[in-house]
Amino acid sequence: MSKFLDENGLLYFWGKIKTLAGGKVDKEAGKGLSTNDFTTAEKEKLTGLENYTLPAASADVLGGVKVGAGLAVNQGVLSATGGGTADSVDWANVQNKPDLALKSDLTSLYRYKGSVTNYASLPSSGNVTGDVWNVEATGMNYAWTGEDWDALGQSFEIQAISNGEIDEITAG
Repeated sequence: MSKFLDENGLLYFWGKIKTLAGGKVDKEAGKGLSTNDFTTAEKEKLTGLENYTLPAASADVLGGVKVGAGLAVNQGVLSATGGGTADSVDWANVQNKPDLALKSDLTSLYRYKGSVTNYASLPSSGNVTGDVWNVEATGMNYAWTGEDWDALGQSFEIQAISNGEIDEITAG
């Protein structure tokens, strides 16, 4: 069973968060939130990086990043060239791929036919692939595959989470 947090639950949960956050340590002006664990050498190295400049872009390097296959740098501008390599994309083949479904192919994929009282009442003949029936006893929907009934899913109840359940979640 799925549950959701309604307005009352949200107010209760927010109160729990505020209580839990009550023990936190506030940041003090002029201080960091952790100790300074850097060695003198590490601190000097980091201080020296304040004016750090990335290397100039070239045919092989783009601001410190190596340029890979199918890319080129010209006067600092990165371009995707495709380059006729194995990594390049043949868009003509991608767009004409025969096994891709179009939206128009999917609009008649499932056809809702109605409801029956139980699984045994699903029609055994005259079915077309994609016919869907609801079984009232379980709330499960079934689609005809051309050979058999395939369970698609069922209805379920959503309830608001209780304050007691929120207490259990926030206890640990």
